[in-house]
Amino acid sequence: MKSMVLPQHIRVALSIAARITKGEWTELQKLPSAKSLAVEYETTAETVRKAFRVLSGVNIISLQGGSNCTVLSESKAREYLKAIELRREQKDLRNKFQSLFNEYESIGRQMEEIGNQLLEAYINPLPSEDILPTFEVEVAEFSNKIGKSINELRFWQETGVTVAAVKRGQYTEVSPGPYIRLRANDIIVCVGTPDARNDVENYLNGNQDMQWRSPARDNIGVRVTEKQLRIVAEALHSEKKDIRNITMMSKGMTNHSFMFTCKGKKYILHIPGEGTENLINRKQEEEVYLKIKNKGLCDDLIYMSSNNGIKIAPFLEDVRNCDPYSKTDITKSMALLRKLHELNIQVGHEFNLFERIEFYEKLWGDKPSIWGDYEETKECVFKLREYVEAHRDAYCLAHIDAVPDNFLFYKRNDIEQLQLTDWEYAGMQDPHVDIAMFCIYSMYKRNEIDQLIDLYFEGNCSRETRIKIYCYIAICGLLWSNWCEYKYHLGVDYSEYARRQYLYAKDYYLLATKEMQEL
Repeated sequence: MKSMVLPQHIRVALSIAARITKGEWTELQKLPSAKSLAVEYETTAETVRKAFRVLSGVNIISLQGGSNCTVLSESKAREYLKAIELRREQKDLRNKFQSLFNEYESIGRQMEEIGNQLLEAYINPLPSEDILPTFEVEVAEFSNKIGKSINELRFWQETGVTVAAVKRGQYTEVSPGPYIRLRANDIIVCVGTPDARNDVENYLNGNQDMQWRSPARDNIGVRVTEKQLRIVAEALHSEKKDIRNITMMSKGMTNHSFMFTCKGKKYILHIPGEGTENLINRKQEEEVYLKIKNKGLCDDLIYMSSNNGIKIAPFLEDVRNCDPYSKTDITKSMALLRKLHELNIQVGHEFNLFERIEFYEKLWGDKPSIWGDYEETKECVFKLREYVEAHRDAYCLAHIDAVPDNFLFYKRNDIEQLQLTDWEYAGMQDPHVDIAMFCIYSMYKRNEIDQLIDLYFEGNCSRETRIKIYCYIAICGLLWSNWCEYKYHLGVDYSEYARRQYLYAKDYYLLATKEMQEL
Protein backbone atom coordinates (compact mmCIF):
# COMPACT_ATOMS: atom_id res chain seq x y z
CA MET A 1 0.00 0.00 0.00
CA LYS A 2 1.13 3.38 -0.81
CA SER A 3 1.03 6.59 0.87
CA MET A 4 -1.29 9.37 -0.26
CA VAL A 5 -0.15 12.24 -2.59
CA LEU A 6 -1.48 15.78 -2.97
CA PRO A 7 -4.37 15.73 -5.52
CA GLN A 8 -3.50 17.65 -8.64
CA HIS A 9 -6.74 19.63 -8.69
CA ILE A 10 -5.93 21.01 -5.20
CA ARG A 11 -2.51 22.16 -6.44
CA VAL A 12 -4.17 23.98 -9.31
CA ALA A 13 -6.80 25.54 -7.00
CA LEU A 14 -4.09 26.83 -4.63
CA SER A 15 -2.10 28.29 -7.51
CA ILE A 16 -5.14 30.07 -8.99
CA ALA A 17 -6.06 31.50 -5.56
CA ALA A 18 -2.49 32.75 -5.12
CA ARG A 19 -2.53 34.45 -8.51
CA ILE A 20 -5.80 36.18 -7.61
CA THR A 21 -4.24 37.58 -4.41
CA LYS A 22 -1.31 38.86 -6.49
CA GLY A 23 -3.67 40.78 -8.74
CA GLU A 24 -3.15 38.73 -11.86
CA TRP A 25 -6.93 38.38 -12.05
CA THR A 26 -9.08 41.00 -10.33
CA GLU A 27 -12.61 40.83 -8.99
CA LEU A 28 -15.32 40.48 -11.68
CA GLN A 29 -12.65 39.53 -14.23
CA LYS A 30 -13.16 36.28 -16.12
CA LEU A 31 -10.60 33.53 -15.68
CA PRO A 32 -9.07 31.80 -18.70
CA SER A 33 -10.88 28.68 -19.86
CA ALA A 34 -10.23 25.32 -18.28
CA LYS A 35 -8.68 24.16 -21.54
CA SER A 36 -6.15 27.00 -21.70
CA LEU A 37 -5.24 26.68 -18.01
CA ALA A 38 -4.84 22.94 -18.49
CA VAL A 39 -2.12 23.64 -21.05
CA GLU A 40 -0.42 26.10 -18.69
CA TYR A 41 -0.50 23.67 -15.76
CA GLU A 42 0.38 20.65 -17.90
CA THR A 43 -2.73 18.78 -16.80
CA THR A 44 -6.23 17.97 -18.08
CA ALA A 45 -9.19 20.29 -18.49
CA GLU A 46 -11.20 18.08 -16.11
CA THR A 47 -8.56 18.61 -13.40
CA VAL A 48 -8.85 22.39 -13.84
CA ARG A 49 -12.65 22.17 -13.72
CA LYS A 50 -12.37 20.27 -10.41
CA ALA A 51 -10.13 23.09 -9.15
CA PHE A 52 -12.78 25.60 -10.24
CA ARG A 53 -15.38 23.69 -8.23
CA VAL A 54 -13.17 23.84 -5.13
CA LEU A 55 -12.72 27.61 -5.49
CA SER A 56 -16.41 28.12 -6.20
CA GLY A 57 -17.27 26.16 -3.06
CA VAL A 58 -15.44 28.72 -0.90
CA ASN A 59 -16.80 31.73 -2.83
CA ILE A 60 -13.53 32.79 -4.45
CA ILE A 61 -14.97 32.50 -7.97
CA SER A 62 -18.38 32.10 -9.53
CA LEU A 63 -18.84 29.12 -11.78
CA GLN A 64 -21.29 28.82 -14.66
CA GLY A 65 -21.42 25.87 -17.00
CA GLY A 66 -18.44 24.02 -15.63
CA SER A 67 -15.62 26.23 -16.88
CA ASN A 68 -16.96 29.81 -17.34
CA CYS A 69 -15.56 31.49 -14.23
CA THR A 70 -15.49 35.01 -12.78
CA VAL A 71 -13.40 36.19 -9.83
CA LEU A 72 -15.68 37.03 -6.89
CA SER A 73 -13.40 37.85 -3.97
CA GLU A 74 -9.69 38.50 -3.55
CA SER A 75 -10.15 38.52 0.24
CA LYS A 76 -11.70 35.02 0.15
CA ALA A 77 -8.71 33.82 -1.85
CA ARG A 78 -6.37 35.28 0.77
CA GLU A 79 -8.38 33.66 3.58
CA TYR A 80 -8.23 30.34 1.74
CA LEU A 81 -4.45 30.49 1.47
CA LYS A 82 -3.96 31.66 5.04
CA ALA A 83 -6.07 28.75 6.27
CA ILE A 84 -3.47 26.41 4.82
CA GLU A 85 -0.91 27.69 7.32
CA LEU A 86 -3.16 26.65 10.18
CA ARG A 87 -3.01 22.98 9.21
CA ARG A 88 0.10 22.42 11.33
CA GLU A 89 -1.88 23.33 14.44
CA GLN A 90 -4.64 20.97 13.27
CA LYS A 91 -2.06 18.19 12.97
CA ASP A 92 -0.94 18.81 16.58
CA LEU A 93 -4.57 18.58 17.69
CA ARG A 94 -4.97 15.29 15.85
CA ASN A 95 -1.85 13.88 17.49
CA LYS A 96 -3.02 14.90 20.96
CA PHE A 97 -6.44 13.47 20.24
CA GLN A 98 -4.92 10.18 19.06
CA SER A 99 -2.82 9.90 22.23
CA LEU A 100 -5.89 10.41 24.39
CA PHE A 101 -7.85 7.90 22.34
CA ASN A 102 -5.21 5.19 22.76
CA GLU A 103 -5.07 5.76 26.53
CA TYR A 104 -8.81 5.85 27.07
CA GLU A 105 -10.10 3.55 24.33
CA SER A 106 -13.02 2.51 26.51
CA ILE A 107 -14.63 5.90 25.85
CA GLY A 108 -13.34 6.05 22.27
CA ARG A 109 -16.75 6.28 20.61
CA GLN A 110 -17.73 9.42 22.48
CA MET A 111 -14.28 10.97 22.06
CA GLU A 112 -14.28 10.30 18.32
CA GLU A 113 -17.61 12.08 17.90
CA ILE A 114 -16.46 15.12 19.89
CA GLY A 115 -13.11 15.18 18.12
CA ASN A 116 -14.70 15.09 14.68
CA GLN A 117 -17.02 17.95 15.63
CA LEU A 118 -14.10 20.05 16.85
CA LEU A 119 -12.07 19.40 13.74
CA GLU A 120 -15.00 20.16 11.48
CA ALA A 121 -15.58 23.47 13.29
CA TYR A 122 -11.88 24.25 13.14
CA ILE A 123 -11.56 24.05 9.36
CA ASN A 124 -14.87 25.82 8.63
CA PRO A 125 -15.67 27.31 6.12
CA LEU A 126 -13.32 25.27 3.96
CA PRO A 127 -14.41 21.73 2.95
CA SER A 128 -12.38 19.19 4.92
CA GLU A 129 -11.73 16.98 1.92
CA ASP A 130 -10.01 19.84 0.11
CA ILE A 131 -7.66 20.92 2.90
CA LEU A 132 -4.45 19.03 3.54
CA PRO A 133 -1.96 19.44 6.38
CA THR A 134 1.17 21.54 6.17
CA PHE A 135 4.70 20.94 7.35
CA GLU A 136 7.84 23.08 7.47
CA VAL A 137 11.31 22.39 6.09
CA GLU A 138 14.29 24.68 6.67
CA VAL A 139 16.75 25.37 3.86
CA ALA A 140 20.17 24.32 5.16
CA GLU A 141 23.18 26.59 4.73
CA PHE A 142 24.86 23.93 2.57
CA SER A 143 21.83 23.39 0.29
CA ASN A 144 22.59 23.52 -3.43
CA LYS A 145 19.12 24.98 -3.99
CA ILE A 146 20.02 28.38 -2.47
CA GLY A 147 19.64 31.23 -4.94
CA LYS A 148 17.21 29.34 -7.17
CA SER A 149 13.57 30.29 -7.61
CA ILE A 150 10.59 28.04 -6.94
CA ASN A 151 9.94 28.07 -10.67
CA GLU A 152 13.52 27.12 -11.59
CA LEU A 153 13.45 24.29 -9.06
CA ARG A 154 10.19 22.93 -10.51
CA PHE A 155 9.25 22.49 -6.86
CA TRP A 156 5.75 21.18 -7.50
CA GLN A 157 6.81 18.72 -10.18
CA GLU A 158 9.83 17.40 -8.23
CA THR A 159 8.24 17.01 -4.77
CA GLY A 160 4.48 16.79 -5.32
CA VAL A 161 3.78 19.56 -2.77
CA THR A 162 2.86 23.25 -3.03
CA VAL A 163 4.76 26.07 -1.34
CA ALA A 164 2.19 27.92 0.78
CA ALA A 165 4.59 30.37 2.46
CA VAL A 166 8.25 31.20 3.04
CA LYS A 167 9.33 32.38 6.51
CA ARG A 168 12.38 34.62 6.82
CA GLY A 169 13.14 35.64 10.37
CA GLN A 170 10.14 37.56 11.64
CA TYR A 171 8.67 37.97 8.14
CA THR A 172 6.37 35.50 6.41
CA GLU A 173 5.64 35.68 2.69
CA VAL A 174 2.27 33.96 2.20
CA SER A 175 1.75 32.43 -1.24
CA PRO A 176 5.15 33.64 -2.43
CA GLY A 177 4.71 32.84 -6.11
CA PRO A 178 7.10 31.06 -8.47
CA TYR A 179 9.88 33.67 -8.63
CA ILE A 180 10.96 33.97 -5.01
CA ARG A 181 14.58 32.81 -4.61
CA LEU A 182 15.53 30.61 -1.70
CA ARG A 183 17.98 31.77 0.94
CA ALA A 184 19.83 29.86 3.65
CA ASN A 185 17.65 29.32 6.75
CA ASP A 186 14.42 30.04 4.88
CA ILE A 187 11.59 27.95 6.33
CA ILE A 188 9.40 26.56 3.55
CA VAL A 189 5.77 25.96 4.53
CA CYS A 190 4.57 23.08 2.33
CA VAL A 191 1.03 21.90 1.62
CA GLY A 192 0.98 18.12 1.48
CA THR A 193 0.68 14.95 3.49
CA PRO A 194 3.17 14.33 6.34
CA ASP A 195 4.65 11.43 4.34
CA ALA A 196 5.96 13.97 1.81
CA ARG A 197 8.26 15.66 4.36
CA ASN A 198 11.18 13.31 3.68
CA ASP A 199 10.87 13.91 -0.06
CA VAL A 200 11.08 17.69 0.41
CA GLU A 201 13.93 17.49 2.91
CA ASN A 202 15.89 15.22 0.58
CA TYR A 203 15.22 17.52 -2.35
CA LEU A 204 16.25 20.71 -0.54
CA ASN A 205 19.01 19.49 1.73
CA GLY A 206 19.70 15.84 1.04
CA ASN A 207 22.66 14.09 -0.45
CA GLN A 208 25.16 16.83 0.41
CA ASP A 209 27.16 14.71 2.83
CA MET A 210 27.01 11.31 1.17
CA GLN A 211 30.39 9.62 1.09
CA TRP A 212 29.82 8.04 -2.29
CA ARG A 213 30.24 10.51 -5.14
CA SER A 214 28.82 9.91 -8.59
CA PRO A 215 26.97 11.88 -11.28
CA ALA A 216 23.71 10.61 -9.77
CA ARG A 217 24.35 11.56 -6.15
CA ASP A 218 22.47 14.90 -6.14
CA ASN A 219 19.12 13.12 -6.44
CA ILE A 220 19.75 9.85 -4.61
CA GLY A 221 17.29 9.01 -1.85
CA VAL A 222 18.84 8.01 1.44
CA ARG A 223 17.69 4.40 1.15
CA VAL A 224 19.45 3.59 -2.11
CA THR A 225 22.73 1.86 -1.26
CA GLU A 226 25.80 1.27 -3.37
CA LYS A 227 24.99 -2.43 -3.45
CA GLN A 228 21.48 -1.75 -4.73
CA LEU A 229 22.84 0.61 -7.39
CA ARG A 230 25.24 -2.08 -8.58
CA ILE A 231 22.31 -4.51 -8.86
CA VAL A 232 20.33 -1.97 -10.91
CA ALA A 233 23.29 -1.31 -13.22
CA GLU A 234 23.87 -5.02 -13.80
CA ALA A 235 20.15 -5.63 -14.47
CA LEU A 236 20.14 -2.92 -17.14
CA HIS A 237 23.48 -4.03 -18.61
CA SER A 238 24.96 -0.66 -17.69
CA GLU A 239 27.52 0.88 -15.38
CA LYS A 240 26.81 2.55 -12.05
CA LYS A 241 27.69 5.97 -13.49
CA ASP A 242 24.83 5.56 -16.00
CA ILE A 243 22.24 5.54 -13.18
CA ARG A 244 21.21 9.17 -12.81
CA ASN A 245 18.50 11.51 -11.49
CA ILE A 246 17.35 9.16 -8.75
CA THR A 247 14.34 10.73 -7.07
CA MET A 248 12.26 9.27 -4.24
CA MET A 249 8.66 9.00 -5.40
CA SER A 250 6.96 7.49 -2.35
CA LYS A 251 7.64 5.89 0.97
CA GLY A 252 5.08 3.14 0.68
CA MET A 253 3.78 0.83 3.37
CA THR A 254 5.66 -2.14 1.92
CA ASN A 255 8.15 -0.76 -0.64
CA HIS A 256 10.01 2.50 -1.20
CA SER A 257 9.82 3.68 -4.81
CA PHE A 258 12.30 5.74 -6.79
CA MET A 259 12.38 7.11 -10.32
CA PHE A 260 15.69 7.14 -12.18
CA THR A 261 17.13 7.40 -15.66
CA CYS A 262 19.60 5.14 -17.41
CA LYS A 263 20.92 5.94 -20.87
CA GLY A 264 18.05 8.31 -21.56
CA LYS A 265 15.24 5.99 -20.43
CA LYS A 266 13.14 6.33 -17.27
CA TYR A 267 12.51 3.49 -14.82
CA ILE A 268 10.91 2.83 -11.44
CA LEU A 269 12.94 1.13 -8.70
CA HIS A 270 11.13 -0.62 -5.83
CA ILE A 271 13.19 -1.37 -2.70
CA PRO A 272 11.82 -3.39 0.27
CA GLY A 273 10.72 -1.32 3.26
CA GLU A 274 11.34 -1.82 6.96
CA GLY A 275 10.65 -5.35 8.25
CA THR A 276 9.47 -6.52 4.82
CA GLU A 277 11.56 -9.67 5.03
CA ASN A 278 9.12 -10.91 7.68
CA LEU A 279 6.03 -9.94 5.68
CA ILE A 280 6.67 -10.95 2.08
CA ASN A 281 7.64 -14.32 0.61
CA ARG A 282 9.63 -13.17 -2.43
CA LYS A 283 9.62 -16.58 -4.12
CA GLN A 284 5.82 -16.60 -4.00
CA GLU A 285 5.78 -13.04 -5.34
CA GLU A 286 8.05 -14.11 -8.20
CA GLU A 287 5.64 -16.97 -9.03
CA VAL A 288 2.75 -14.49 -9.19
CA TYR A 289 4.57 -12.18 -11.59
CA LEU A 290 5.35 -15.13 -13.86
CA LYS A 291 1.68 -16.18 -13.83
CA ILE A 292 0.30 -12.73 -14.70
CA LYS A 293 2.87 -12.09 -17.43
CA ASN A 294 1.26 -11.04 -20.72
CA LYS A 295 -2.24 -11.11 -19.18
CA GLY A 296 -2.91 -7.38 -19.69
CA LEU A 297 -3.04 -6.70 -15.95
CA CYS A 298 0.21 -4.73 -15.69
CA ASP A 299 3.48 -4.12 -17.51
CA ASP A 300 5.99 -6.94 -17.18
CA LEU A 301 8.87 -6.25 -14.80
CA ILE A 302 12.29 -5.57 -16.28
CA TYR A 303 14.01 -7.11 -13.27
CA MET A 304 12.95 -8.93 -10.13
CA SER A 305 14.88 -11.04 -7.64
CA SER A 306 13.37 -13.22 -4.95
CA ASN A 307 16.71 -12.95 -3.10
CA ASN A 308 16.86 -9.20 -2.57
CA GLY A 309 13.25 -8.09 -3.23
CA ILE A 310 14.36 -5.39 -5.68
CA LYS A 311 12.12 -4.74 -8.68
CA ILE A 312 12.64 -2.55 -11.74
CA ALA A 313 9.65 -1.56 -13.85
CA PRO A 314 9.05 0.70 -16.85
CA PHE A 315 8.25 4.32 -15.98
CA LEU A 316 4.68 5.35 -16.80
CA GLU A 317 4.15 8.88 -18.10
CA ASP A 318 1.34 11.04 -16.68
CA VAL A 319 0.44 8.39 -14.13
CA ARG A 320 -2.19 8.92 -11.44
CA ASN A 321 -3.80 6.73 -8.82
CA CYS A 322 -7.45 5.73 -8.84
CA ASP A 323 -9.60 8.34 -7.11
CA PRO A 324 -11.81 6.27 -4.76
CA TYR A 325 -14.43 9.03 -4.87
CA SER A 326 -14.68 9.16 -8.67
CA LYS A 327 -17.38 6.85 -9.96
CA THR A 328 -15.67 6.73 -13.36
CA ASP A 329 -12.37 5.67 -11.81
CA ILE A 330 -13.79 3.01 -9.52
CA THR A 331 -16.02 1.61 -12.28
CA LYS A 332 -12.94 1.05 -14.46
CA SER A 333 -10.96 -0.30 -11.51
CA MET A 334 -13.65 -2.82 -10.62
CA ALA A 335 -13.79 -3.93 -14.28
CA LEU A 336 -10.04 -4.66 -14.17
CA LEU A 337 -10.49 -6.48 -10.86
CA ARG A 338 -13.24 -8.65 -12.39
CA LYS A 339 -10.93 -9.40 -15.30
CA LEU A 340 -8.26 -10.66 -12.89
CA HIS A 341 -10.74 -12.90 -11.09
CA GLU A 342 -12.34 -14.23 -14.29
CA LEU A 343 -8.90 -15.28 -15.59
CA ASN A 344 -8.97 -17.83 -12.74
CA ILE A 345 -5.18 -17.83 -12.39
CA GLN A 346 -3.84 -20.55 -10.10
CA VAL A 347 -0.69 -20.35 -7.98
CA GLY A 348 0.81 -22.70 -5.43
CA HIS A 349 0.21 -20.64 -2.29
CA GLU A 350 -2.74 -19.26 -0.37
CA PHE A 351 -3.12 -15.98 1.48
CA ASN A 352 -4.96 -17.32 4.53
CA LEU A 353 -6.56 -14.38 6.33
CA PHE A 354 -6.86 -15.97 9.76
CA GLU A 355 -3.36 -17.43 9.68
CA ARG A 356 -1.94 -14.04 8.70
CA ILE A 357 -3.77 -12.34 11.58
CA GLU A 358 -2.08 -14.79 13.96
CA PHE A 359 1.27 -14.44 12.16
CA TYR A 360 1.36 -10.63 12.37
CA GLU A 361 0.39 -10.86 16.03
CA LYS A 362 3.33 -13.20 16.72
CA LEU A 363 5.69 -10.67 15.14
CA TRP A 364 4.97 -8.36 18.09
CA GLY A 365 6.91 -10.73 20.33
CA ASP A 366 5.92 -10.37 23.97
CA LYS A 367 4.42 -6.90 23.47
CA PRO A 368 0.68 -6.59 24.16
CA SER A 369 -1.69 -4.97 21.69
CA ILE A 370 -2.20 -1.22 21.94
CA TRP A 371 -5.95 -1.90 21.93
CA GLY A 372 -7.39 -2.65 25.36
CA ASP A 373 -10.14 -4.94 24.04
CA TYR A 374 -7.99 -6.68 21.41
CA GLU A 375 -8.60 -10.24 22.63
CA GLU A 376 -12.36 -9.71 22.69
CA THR A 377 -12.33 -8.16 19.21
CA LYS A 378 -10.18 -10.97 17.82
CA GLU A 379 -12.52 -13.60 19.27
CA CYS A 380 -15.50 -11.90 17.63
CA VAL A 381 -13.79 -11.62 14.24
CA PHE A 382 -12.78 -15.28 14.27
CA LYS A 383 -16.45 -16.19 14.76
CA LEU A 384 -17.02 -14.96 11.20
CA ARG A 385 -14.90 -17.78 9.79
CA GLU A 386 -17.82 -20.22 9.71
CA TYR A 387 -19.98 -17.91 7.59
CA VAL A 388 -17.29 -16.99 5.04
CA GLU A 389 -16.24 -20.62 4.65
CA ALA A 390 -19.86 -21.61 4.00
CA HIS A 391 -20.37 -18.88 1.39
CA ARG A 392 -16.94 -18.39 -0.18
CA ASP A 393 -16.42 -18.44 -3.93
CA ALA A 394 -13.93 -20.79 -5.59
CA TYR A 395 -10.38 -19.69 -4.84
CA CYS A 396 -8.33 -18.02 -7.57
CA LEU A 397 -5.42 -15.61 -7.61
CA ALA A 398 -6.52 -12.55 -5.64
CA HIS A 399 -4.44 -9.39 -5.46
CA ILE A 400 -5.06 -8.97 -1.69
CA ASP A 401 -3.63 -5.43 -1.77
CA ALA A 402 -6.23 -4.20 -4.28
CA VAL A 403 -6.37 -0.66 -2.92
CA PRO A 404 -6.93 2.57 -4.93
CA ASP A 405 -3.24 3.51 -4.86
CA ASN A 406 -2.38 0.32 -6.74
CA PHE A 407 -4.72 1.06 -9.67
CA LEU A 408 -2.64 3.26 -11.98
CA PHE A 409 -4.12 5.35 -14.78
CA TYR A 410 -1.66 6.58 -17.42
CA LYS A 411 -1.45 7.62 -21.07
CA ARG A 412 0.06 5.47 -23.81
CA ASN A 413 -0.21 6.73 -27.39
CA ASP A 414 -2.67 9.36 -26.10
CA ILE A 415 -5.04 6.63 -24.89
CA GLU A 416 -5.77 6.22 -21.18
CA GLN A 417 -4.66 2.87 -19.83
CA LEU A 418 -5.15 1.19 -16.44
CA GLN A 419 -3.05 -1.39 -14.68
CA LEU A 420 -2.86 -3.02 -11.26
CA THR A 421 0.54 -2.85 -9.57
CA ASP A 422 2.29 -4.19 -6.41
CA TRP A 423 1.51 -7.91 -6.19
CA GLU A 424 3.56 -8.73 -3.07
CA TYR A 425 0.65 -10.17 -1.07
CA ALA A 426 -1.16 -11.89 -3.95
CA GLY A 427 -2.21 -15.51 -3.47
CA MET A 428 -5.11 -17.94 -3.70
CA GLN A 429 -8.18 -16.57 -1.94
CA ASP A 430 -11.88 -15.81 -2.34
CA PRO A 431 -11.81 -13.06 -5.00
CA HIS A 432 -14.30 -10.97 -3.03
CA VAL A 433 -11.60 -10.29 -0.45
CA ASP A 434 -10.21 -7.80 -2.97
CA ILE A 435 -13.44 -5.78 -2.78
CA ALA A 436 -13.16 -5.57 0.99
CA MET A 437 -9.53 -4.46 0.75
CA PHE A 438 -10.42 -1.61 -1.63
CA CYS A 439 -13.14 -0.43 0.77
CA ILE A 440 -11.15 -0.36 3.99
CA TYR A 441 -8.13 1.39 2.49
CA SER A 442 -10.47 4.03 1.02
CA MET A 443 -11.97 4.55 4.50
CA TYR A 444 -15.42 4.04 2.97
CA LYS A 445 -18.65 4.43 4.89
CA ARG A 446 -21.35 1.80 4.47
CA ASN A 447 -23.20 3.54 1.61
CA GLU A 448 -19.90 3.87 -0.29
CA ILE A 449 -19.10 0.20 0.38
CA ASP A 450 -22.49 -0.85 -0.97
CA GLN A 451 -21.97 1.32 -4.06
CA LEU A 452 -18.62 -0.34 -4.77
CA ILE A 453 -20.13 -3.81 -4.33
CA ASP A 454 -22.89 -2.90 -6.80
CA LEU A 455 -20.31 -1.64 -9.33
CA TYR A 456 -18.24 -4.83 -9.10
CA PHE A 457 -21.29 -7.10 -9.44
CA GLU A 458 -23.00 -4.75 -11.92
CA GLY A 459 -26.07 -4.61 -9.69
CA ASN A 460 -26.39 -8.38 -9.21
CA CYS A 461 -24.96 -9.08 -5.77
CA SER A 462 -26.92 -11.45 -3.55
CA ARG A 463 -27.58 -10.49 0.06
CA GLU A 464 -25.56 -13.51 1.27
CA THR A 465 -22.51 -12.37 -0.74
CA ARG A 466 -22.89 -8.79 0.48
CA ILE A 467 -22.87 -10.02 4.08
CA LYS A 468 -19.81 -12.13 3.30
CA ILE A 469 -18.00 -9.00 2.08
CA TYR A 470 -18.99 -7.23 5.32
CA CYS A 471 -17.36 -10.17 7.11
CA TYR A 472 -14.21 -9.78 5.02
CA ILE A 473 -14.11 -6.07 5.88
CA ALA A 474 -14.05 -6.96 9.59
CA ILE A 475 -11.47 -9.73 9.09
CA CYS A 476 -9.20 -7.64 6.87
CA GLY A 477 -9.54 -4.66 9.21
CA LEU A 478 -8.06 -6.75 12.05
CA LEU A 479 -5.45 -8.18 9.67
CA TRP A 480 -4.06 -4.77 8.69
CA SER A 481 -4.42 -3.44 12.24
CA ASN A 482 -2.09 -6.25 13.38
CA TRP A 483 0.21 -5.50 10.42
CA CYS A 484 0.37 -1.85 11.50
CA GLU A 485 1.20 -2.84 15.09
CA TYR A 486 4.20 -4.81 13.82
CA LYS A 487 5.35 -1.80 11.81
CA TYR A 488 4.80 0.39 14.89
CA HIS A 489 7.25 -1.73 16.88
CA LEU A 490 9.77 -1.12 14.07
CA GLY A 491 9.34 2.64 14.48
CA VAL A 492 6.94 3.18 11.56
CA ASP A 493 3.68 4.70 12.79
CA TYR A 494 0.42 4.44 10.81
CA SER A 495 -1.64 5.54 13.81
CA GLU A 496 -4.76 6.94 12.10
CA TYR A 497 -4.83 4.24 9.43
CA ALA A 498 -4.33 1.54 12.10
CA ARG A 499 -7.13 2.94 14.26
CA ARG A 500 -9.56 3.00 11.37
CA GLN A 501 -8.71 -0.60 10.46
CA TYR A 502 -9.33 -1.69 14.03
CA LEU A 503 -12.69 0.08 14.02
CA TYR A 504 -13.63 -1.74 10.80
CA ALA A 505 -12.99 -5.02 12.65
CA LYS A 506 -15.31 -4.01 15.49
CA ASP A 507 -18.03 -2.23 13.52
CA TYR A 508 -18.38 -4.70 10.66
CA TYR A 509 -18.40 -7.72 12.96
CA LEU A 510 -21.50 -6.16 14.53
CA LEU A 511 -23.02 -5.24 11.16
CA ALA A 512 -22.37 -8.66 9.60
CA THR A 513 -23.76 -10.46 12.66
CA LYS A 514 -26.89 -8.30 12.61
CA GLU A 515 -27.41 -8.94 8.88
CA MET A 516 -26.96 -12.71 9.36
CA GLN A 517 -29.64 -12.74 12.04
CA GLU A 518 -32.07 -10.99 9.67
CA LEU A 519 -31.55 -13.49 6.84
